[in-house]
Amino acid sequence: MLDQKIPDTIIKVRDSAAKKGVKALFRMHREKSHLIRIGNNSVSLNTSEDLTRLDVEVIDGRREGSCTLLGDLEGPGIIENALQVAVTKAAVATPKVYEPIERVIENEIEEENQFDQAIEELDSGLKVDTYSAIMKSVGEDYNYSGSWSSGSTEIFLSGTANDKFAWRIGTDQQFNSVLKHPEEKWELADFQSGWQVGDVTAEATVEKYLDLIEVFKKPGIRVEPGRYTVLFGAQALAEILQMLIWTGLHGRHHEEKIGWMSEKKAGDTILSDKITIIDDPANLHTFSFGFDLNGLSRHTFPFIEEGVLKNLFYDLDTAGKYGKKPTPHSGSLSAVMRAGEGLTNPFEAARNMGRVLYIPALHYINIPNMSKGLFTGSSRFSAILLEDGEAAGPIFSTRITDTFQNVFSNVEILSRANLSANVSNTYGRRMPEAFAVPSYMISNEVKITDSAESFQ
Repeated sequence: MLDQKIPDTIIKVRDSAAKKGVKALFRMHREKSHLIRIGNNSVSLNTSEDLTRLDVEVIDGRREGSCTLLGDLEGPGIIENALQVAVTKAAVATPKVYEPIERVIENEIEEENQFDQAIEELDSGLKVDTYSAIMKSVGEDYNYSGSWSSGSTEIFLSGTANDKFAWRIGTDQQFNSVLKHPEEKWELADFQSGWQVGDVTAEATVEKYLDLIEVFKKPGIRVEPGRYTVLFGAQALAEILQMLIWTGLHGRHHEEKIGWMSEKKAGDTILSDKITIIDDPANLHTFSFGFDLNGLSRHTFPFIEEGVLKNLFYDLDTAGKYGKKPTPHSGSLSAVMRAGEGLTNPFEAARNMGRVLYIPALHYINIPNMSKGLFTGSSRFSAILLEDGEAAGPIFSTRITDTFQNVFSNVEILSRANLSANVSNTYGRRMPEAFAVPSYMISNEVKITDSAESFQ
């Protein structure tokens, strides 16, 4: 955990800057990260980082300047120098066409309710043992790969607008495992998440693999392009939801008329009445942050309720430019998609529904056209054709290219069970993000645009 000398020093420099009339925000970010990668049944990467960063942001009228330090923050001289760099850059910056909004720490907050020191110090040997247990239990004739990222993120914020500060430390982990048949090339995948020891287990992956292998012994099936009923697994659902939110609900995209909901307004019905999406940092299936990276306090924030648009979110720059009230969404979201009333078992839920494509995850999901809300992704991992809830066989690589509005307007069933799906970006600085989503969603009339003649 952070040496108390660092926040004390930041506060000392902050107070001195405030007396001089400087408008500044100090944002300290520390991470202890560990990543292991598995390839061809062995460890291909084993790396750790212990990094401390300080971002200093200064507002001078309509000008802004910033400075980022990476490394030792001991002593006020280093932090004062970073502040002076930001002040100098602000003085010569091109003025904005609007008045930037000053960063204000709304409430004094200290959080460590999702911190597990055992995760912060998780030994790589335990990770290797977990992957080894999976290989031994399922069969060493297959080819295994995967990655497991774990660590802690500590954030300290303070600014010259007042004498408050916000501090949080939390742990997180993101696990995935891929099993590949060496000749037939089909692939199975499992994804696990959590913030404490015991949230990721070999047993969960083994159970999933052993159930799926029996299905994948059947001949592969090529699905012709067309419209199908699709059973999305939690990981696929979370990844689609993340893109839906950022391309449709971001205030900047709405104001600049480039998002797929640019012509919509609060009160418009945009999706199925089965769909409710909120930002809820109190939900422990997410990585809960009580404040955002600009010091705004986070709270339950409805995006969509029973298919009706309620709110967009605005970062400080967009809010300042367009005269809107900023919302506390700088950094990770804690998106929660309300569960439904469907059976816990997804295959049971698909009984008497005829032909259904089960797609638990999407590979290389992307946005061909943001203004239309058009997304695409291929099935690749663990995808199965169901006939009235029975597994008819594995399907070859199958691509969905459809709009968020179509997929989330034609919802047939949502699972009654909610679970955590990790959607963290593992590149760049550690900023964990997980969504609470139904364990599955069944939608009708989903567009399949391409199907390969193999699993590749």
